[in-house]
Amino acid sequence: MPLAMPKIAFVRTDVSSPNQGPGKRLTPSLMTVSDLILLADVSEKHVVKELSTRYQANDVYTYIGPVLIAVNPYKLLKAKDGRSIYDESFIDDFCGREVHENDPHPFAIAESAYSHMINFQENQCILITGESGSGKTETSKHVLQYIANISTKARTRLAMNAVRQMSDDKKHAIDEVVNNVRRILIRANPVLEAFGNAQTIRNNNSSRFGKYMLLQMNPSGQVVGGFVHNYLLEKNRVITQAQGERNFHCFYHLLAGATAADKAEWHLVDASKFSFLQHENRTIDGINDADAFAELSHHMTAVGVSEDEQRTIYQQLAAILHLGNVVFVAGVDESHNPCCSIDPSTKEALDIAATLMGVTAASLEDMFTVKALTINRSEMRVPLTAAQGEKVLQSIARCLYDNIFTWLVEKVNQGIHNPRKASHTIGILDIYGFEIFQENAFEQLCINYVNEKLQQLFIAQTLQSEQLEYKREGVAWVNIEFFNNQVVCDLIEDAKMPGIFPLLDEQCAISQTTVDVLMHRFNETFETHEYYVKSRVKGSVFGVRHYAGTVEYDLKAFAEANIDSFFTELYANLQKSTNAFVRNLLKDERSKNEKLKRPPSTSFQFRAQVNSLVTDLNKCNPHYVRCIKPNEKKVSGTMNTDLVTAQVRCLGLVENIRVRRAGFCYRETYATFLHRYKILSKTSWPAPKNCSTRQATLELLTADDVGVLPSLQPSSKADEVDVMNPQGLTPLEIYRMHLAQKNHRPSDAQKVMDAVVLPFVQDSDTLGCFSLGRNKVFIKHPAALFSLERLRQDKLPSIAKIIEDAWRRRLTRFRLVKYVAVYKDVRARYDAILVNINVRFQDRICRRVGATDKKAAVYAHWDALASVVLPPMTRFHCRLADLEVYNAVSFATSFIKRNAAVRHLARMKHAVQVISSRWKGRQTRAKMPAAQWQKCYDAMLGIRTEFERLFGKKKRRRDTLDREYTADYLGLANHAPLRALFASAKESQVLFAGRVIKVNEKFDPQPRLLLIGESYLHNVKADKIEKPKERRLVDIAKLAKLSLSSLQDNYLFVHVENEVGLMYDVDQKTEIVTALQKRFKALRKHDLPVEILDTISFEAKRGTRLTFSFEKNPASSVTTMTKLDKRTGKIYVGGK
Repeated sequence: MPLAMPKIAFVRTDVSSPNQGPGKRLTPSLMTVSDLILLADVSEKHVVKELSTRYQANDVYTYIGPVLIAVNPYKLLKAKDGRSIYDESFIDDFCGREVHENDPHPFAIAESAYSHMINFQENQCILITGESGSGKTETSKHVLQYIANISTKARTRLAMNAVRQMSDDKKHAIDEVVNNVRRILIRANPVLEAFGNAQTIRNNNSSRFGKYMLLQMNPSGQVVGGFVHNYLLEKNRVITQAQGERNFHCFYHLLAGATAADKAEWHLVDASKFSFLQHENRTIDGINDADAFAELSHHMTAVGVSEDEQRTIYQQLAAILHLGNVVFVAGVDESHNPCCSIDPSTKEALDIAATLMGVTAASLEDMFTVKALTINRSEMRVPLTAAQGEKVLQSIARCLYDNIFTWLVEKVNQGIHNPRKASHTIGILDIYGFEIFQENAFEQLCINYVNEKLQQLFIAQTLQSEQLEYKREGVAWVNIEFFNNQVVCDLIEDAKMPGIFPLLDEQCAISQTTVDVLMHRFNETFETHEYYVKSRVKGSVFGVRHYAGTVEYDLKAFAEANIDSFFTELYANLQKSTNAFVRNLLKDERSKNEKLKRPPSTSFQFRAQVNSLVTDLNKCNPHYVRCIKPNEKKVSGTMNTDLVTAQVRCLGLVENIRVRRAGFCYRETYATFLHRYKILSKTSWPAPKNCSTRQATLELLTADDVGVLPSLQPSSKADEVDVMNPQGLTPLEIYRMHLAQKNHRPSDAQKVMDAVVLPFVQDSDTLGCFSLGRNKVFIKHPAALFSLERLRQDKLPSIAKIIEDAWRRRLTRFRLVKYVAVYKDVRARYDAILVNINVRFQDRICRRVGATDKKAAVYAHWDALASVVLPPMTRFHCRLADLEVYNAVSFATSFIKRNAAVRHLARMKHAVQVISSRWKGRQTRAKMPAAQWQKCYDAMLGIRTEFERLFGKKKRRRDTLDREYTADYLGLANHAPLRALFASAKESQVLFAGRVIKVNEKFDPQPRLLLIGESYLHNVKADKIEKPKERRLVDIAKLAKLSLSSLQDNYLFVHVENEVGLMYDVDQKTEIVTALQKRFKALRKHDLPVEILDTISFEAKRGTRLTFSFEKNPASSVTTMTKLDKRTGKIYVGGK
């Protein structure tokens, strides 16, 4: 991926950081760069220091070239205006921009992936990796939010042309598909989080499953489908959790948010009464499980899960909880074989679970206590021990929950999967982070294994590919060594060695394998392996040296976790359930031959999934987000330096920086480089001479007026004091000083900046070293790049002056065109009259015989005399020329005055007609009896008389002049809920009640009910009039003004002091304005201002003002509204 020009973020004591809260200030030591490849000293210590400095300034995102480093802020970050930095209003700032044109942000990485897909027609993937609790899930939400919103816009010329050629019906159909997919994708995240996330020691919302979300795009770049792949749900969490952790969120949401009737039906009690929710920490600070349950149900409905299906799912969750309360008692049967039975005190839990699952209590108990075996076509029933029975119970609970989760994922995919219309995809990988706990089990080995594979993918696609690029470009390069974790991956998965997983499968295939036997095989096989750690004491623990550190694993539950105890007969027994949902969930779809074989182990299935994922990722163009956890306490504003240092080391960030910096900190294609820096030299400005871009780049860098400041180079002797730089500043600090104190530089910086520049020298060991590859230019030192940027900044004012002069010339030409047009019009009219006079005069002369010859002779004689008597510069000749011009101007003036008089006459004629019409109307009214006239007056005008007298500037529609004012257009007497809502605000008199159309900040029409009482203006949703929901209550006394246009439209603008305004499309404008005026004057003792304007602006949203201009459209009889851009609209008022 090409590296664009890095954007350098400098912070001063008098300037707030872009993402800072109000009132915070930074000291000069907190000046940072937004791209770590620009650090003067690339070391682990300085990288951590830079990340820490930025973190304290609320700049949690940093680049390493195209890789985004994200430090978990543990809080919502806000911009200066109070909006979240992830607000949708910021999306347009990133649209169409390169990665480094904006501050580091997940939106920038999402835009990079989307732009690459549009421009290069390649599949993209965004890999979000890091430790558990480092913020991967939240980052993936921001990436999905950006792509889902930006994909609704046509970005390419081909896409725009295709959209223009579509019919309105086809556009509407495509918009419906895009909006439906976008809605499901966004709503699916909370559903999957509720069933797949849980609180761990390190993270309150830790992903306990892997998720790879594919967004399917059409050729126009719109999201037309999607698909969610899920990996290795941590099923064991259903039955047990470590101290200080919770089960999956959905259990606690259900217990807190279910209705009383559902709790009684499903026998749900407090969480402390359920064995599967055994630990004390059953709540999370800042999360209301009851509210979360309501939101979960809402999101499940949005992704296509019906209410009946939701109830069935909640019912099965309750069944799982009751299964956990069943206790087994060990015993001996008649043959003195060990057996088990259900503890009588927990029989009730068994009965409840059986009822909820749709099976009988006896059959469920039989599943737990007896195993059926078929030997020589004869069936035998073998009793199970208490430990075996408990394993079967746990297996059923795990399997039931796992299938519920899989069913939900499939339900999401059914609503969005659309492979036929998809041309390319963007994948977002959000998978569990690396985990190191005090006790690490089989699940932690699987999680850390997939992280090893992703780290190997990162190494292959960044560190290795970076060095391969230098070889491809033919640039001199010495390989940089870095840790390749392929050897760790082989230790875990290699089938030939064999690795840990294959050896585990081999041992699990042997019946009655024990932990001691398994531990002996591990030590015997891997004892000499460099990255295997054998325990110094006898036990069940072994270690693996992962890239993120050494992790010790306990083998005690490895075999049980690797082989599921869900026997074949359990499927058959559960297929007898009366609950269709349970039968569908636990359907055994294996063939007869597969049923006879040993089912594949968990590790085998997981390895197959991971290898398939890596294969898919290798087919995509990758974009990386590396997440870092700042502390173990999950609090904001605190950074544990040791913890961050360990993560920086494990993620290989320093090696990544060194690879990008060791040879060259900056590389770019010749065309892009010239486009940015060609203004630096006359050889390349305004366009390079007739030569290749490579030659033009070489001439630019070696030009006399382009170079590097010599004192930006660090001194090679530690004890030597630079006269030009006595403070011993680093190159980065000098450049920071230059930018931060540009207007009042200290003397030391002044000496440095005024020094003689050093030239750029190709393939040298100087500060100005650069290399030319086959397609790109490579610059070695950041100081050289800073110098180019400084020279460019110094050149920009002169370029701006050229643009300004060109613009002024253009404006002057536009003004002259108007004057010339007027002059030509006057001159044409004058010439026409002269031609007319000359034609008539010539006709009279030419009627005589020989007149033409005589005329020619006269003119010839006159010309001969004039050349002698009246040379061109004589006073008489000049006076004649002046008279000719004067006559022309006099005639043109009289012609214009005549035309003006004609227009005045036309206006006079129209006025006479109007006066005559009004006089006739007055005569008619004078002949009417007083009582009849009063009735006509009341019927035609009503209370609108005052409005007409004060605001006669607005044109009226004829069909509204005789409408009778009734105030209540809804019939509140027939709607008790509306009356109750009105009375709740202590309103007694209804001044107006009717249906209106509200226009929101997105220009969308929204049906509303508008009620006006004595004190308030009520804005009520109109979709369910029997269950009215008040959207807004506006105090009439707080109104600022009302605005209307002068045309015959129905739009009314209500401006409110210090609040968001309202825009209505309503027929009864007159009644509403009059009612609001009267109440406002009664409350405030002065008139409510009313504006009649044809351009109206109002605040539609906090910080967002919309402007509408009104224009008459005589060709149409309807009024239409057109959106010009996101803050401007135009309303065409029909005039027919």
